[in-house]
Amino acid sequence: SCCGSGGVVAARFLKRAQHDVHLFEAGFDFGGVWSDKPTNAVVYRNLRTNLPTVVMQSPDLDFEPGLPSYITKSQLGRYIRAYANEFGVAPLTTFGATVTKVTPICSAEGEQWEVQWTCAGALHTDIFDAVLVANGHYEEPYKPTLAGEEDWLAADSSRSIMHSREYDDPTEFRNQSVLVVGGRSSGVDISRDLRSVAKWVYVLEKKCSEPQTHEGETVTHVPLGARLSSDGQLRVFVGRTEASAGEEVVVGGPPVDRVVLATGYCYAFPFLDEATLGMSFRARRSVTPLYQHLMHARRPTLGFVGIQLAVPCPIPFFECQAAYLAEAWARGAADPLSSAAERDAWVEERLAAVGASGREQDLHYTSSFGGSAWKYMRELLQLLHASRPPTLDGSSWLERPDWEARLALVEEMYTDRGSRYPTLPWHDDSYRQCEYNVNWPSGTWTVQPPPQST
Repeated sequence: SCCGSGGVVAARFLKRAQHDVHLFEAGFDFGGVWSDKPTNAVVYRNLRTNLPTVVMQSPDLDFEPGLPSYITKSQLGRYIRAYANEFGVAPLTTFGATVTKVTPICSAEGEQWEVQWTCAGALHTDIFDAVLVANGHYEEPYKPTLAGEEDWLAADSSRSIMHSREYDDPTEFRNQSVLVVGGRSSGVDISRDLRSVAKWVYVLEKKCSEPQTHEGETVTHVPLGARLSSDGQLRVFVGRTEASAGEEVVVGGPPVDRVVLATGYCYAFPFLDEATLGMSFRARRSVTPLYQHLMHARRPTLGFVGIQLAVPCPIPFFECQAAYLAEAWARGAADPLSSAAERDAWVEERLAAVGASGREQDLHYTSSFGGSAWKYMRELLQLLHASRPPTLDGSSWLERPDWEARLALVEEMYTDRGSRYPTLPWHDDSYRQCEYNVNWPSGTWTVQPPPQST
């Protein structure tokens, strides 16, 4: 599936750079996981976006009038479809096309790519000068083994472990005690969802340092390292020091009946062969070797959009990435935006940092290397503008002189949203009732908090 926001944005900017674009989509509509009939139904029933529309959208295209700031799956899917239609992506798209193999080949023109895909039961093959991958990262769930899970499962056949990808309706957990593993977006939403129906909710995440049950709440915060036991109780070591492992204690609360893993996903590109391409990604939480998270460092005509995690403003972010790739490929090998040595050095620096931390999943958290996603976007645009300066008649926000002001405005609103975010995963999400309004030309914005909100 490449007709989510990343693929649609990429097609727009590649087309604008005079590339001959062919977009393959396994489903039958734009929107990716947000479409009404996705090929991958990972969006659960009660989900509302955790970013306001003014942050998610392109400054080049507003959402339809009358929507709240925090919207549903179908409303976001409609926006992606509108973006595709507005910027001429629809005629470039083949729906019902599943890419099965992408292979590099040598030719008189240099390295090219043989792409195989199936459509309507037939196998097709064609040759392309470059390939851009934008299939998202919600295909292959990451399912870590929990301490004690084997004994816990064996002791009671009614116990089960599921990934958040399978989660849809909180009512199936009614009157049960549930352990939610993970404290990012899905873990936050699911733990809050379950509070109203479950007997008890445990939330295990890295931000917790010791078990804590908050007064008046049937929720217990649990640190990493907690162990499931055959009696259903969670146990955790407390009082750890360099000299002592501490004491293992039982976490207060009823025995755990069910576990929901809100632990994210591994990257999955079943049409790419790691060995052939000199890449590493299968069953991993990182993709290497990617320069700027965007292109294969040694095969720069293989590009990726949307690899990063925790993107603060999805569509503007993808627009910066797509504009950079479109320009890099338009210039070609004779006048590259980056040298092979620069690309290799960039990758090695980040791999060294990740190796030191032992957390490979941090490779694509843009803020893990002392910067931020905002700094990353600015760096991409500055690299682009060095050879193609902004002009007043630029047809996109990122090509006009006020691009920095536009991006700063989005960052301000994102920061305001963050200041209203709940401090504990299961707490009230009244921030989603805030209403934002922005005036792009004047560079001003306002927010209306919900009644009785501070």
